[in-house]
Amino acid sequence: MEILDQLISEGESLTGTIAYVPAPPNVIRGYSLYRTSESDRYQDWLSSVQRFVKTYHSSDVEDVKEAAKKLSSDNHRKILGILRAIKMLPTEPVSTNINKPSPINSIHITNTQNNTQQVTVNLFLDAIKDELTGKEFKEIKDILKDFEAEPEKTKTKLIEKIKGFGGNVLSNIVANILTNPTIYNGLF
Repeated sequence: MEILDQLISEGESLTGTIAYVPAPPNVIRGYSLYRTSESDRYQDWLSSVQRFVKTYHSSDVEDVKEAAKKLSSDNHRKILGILRAIKMLPTEPVSTNINKPSPINSIHITNTQNNTQQVTVNLFLDAIKDELTGKEFKEIKDILKDFEAEPEKTKTKLIEKIKGFGGNVLSNIVANILTNPTIYNGLF
């Protein structure tokens, strides 16, 4: 990645501009102080690094933030080390954080590029609500209350209930789902 190579190269050239600032005579400092002779250039580089990492390698954001808090030779080397590690291992690690389904009617899909997209189930619910009367929708919800206890029996009841509404209802629900812009655009 050309941007990453540029950031590493710029960071390496800035390494020589970072210098320790000794304490004045008769002053005892409880901390180390460093300065760069090219503070504007260094700040621009650091902002670019943070933006790059935030955009393309979010798992490293906290490490970069921590190293960027205080200018020092060690912290600068840490930032360069993170950039080199990203170059060596460019694939963002897959999160092992498995979340329980949230009650907000959503499905999380992870594709091979590790991008997580949230597809709301509301479009399915809207398609169903558009074709059913309030009473019919309530009947469906009542049947589904028993799903966890008796999934097969509930499924059979649900199929019979939907068939009872007529073939056009089911066809219209499917047509509404497929013609929803979110779904339609995903098909092509």
